[in-house]
This record gives sequence, C-alpha cells and structure tokens, in this order.
Amino acid sequence: MYESVRILCRKCIDDVLPEGELIAYLDNYVSSLSEDVRVSKAVYEKRLLACAECRHRLEATCTLCGCYCQARAAKKGLRCPIPQNPKWTEEPMQ
Repeated sequence: MYESVRILCRKCIDDVLPEGELIAYLDNYVSSLSEDVRVSKAVYEKRLLACAECRHRLEATCTLCGCYCQARAAKKGLRCPIPQNPKWTEEPMQ
C-alpha cells in the first residue's frame, strides 16, 4: 500500500543521518506522502499528542510496533498499535 514512499529503518538512519536530524527527516517523509495516504494536519497533530504521552514511546519510536511515531500517525488506514485500547483509530483510505 505504501511502497512508493519508503522510510529508512532505525539502523540505516543511525548510519546515514547526523545525530539530531531524525525529526527533520521524519517531517520531510510525512510531507512527501500523497494526500490520499496522509491524514489531515489536525488528525496528525492529535495522534502525535497521544503518542507523545504514551508509555510505549521511546524517543521517536513506538515500542509496540517498531514504527516511527510520526510516520504511523501520518497515514490513513493505520491505528495506534495498543491491542485492547488504542489511543487513536484508523481513518479509512478513500
């Protein structure tokens, strides 16, 4: 579903990005997603706020699924990976 836009894995990012540039890289990645894949700015910000307060977040990564929080929060068709009580639900693809 998202093959056209790829994101570097954590190890690759550590190898190629200077320290401290992860957030800028993720912001650029989110901006590169097409509008049919990306949620609205309001939904994205609400999801990121939920992730920021979550105990399963470690730096920019969700420890439940291994995704970068910004990348997962930006995409339609995905939900918070907490199994029983997700902090946010999926927005359907159109």
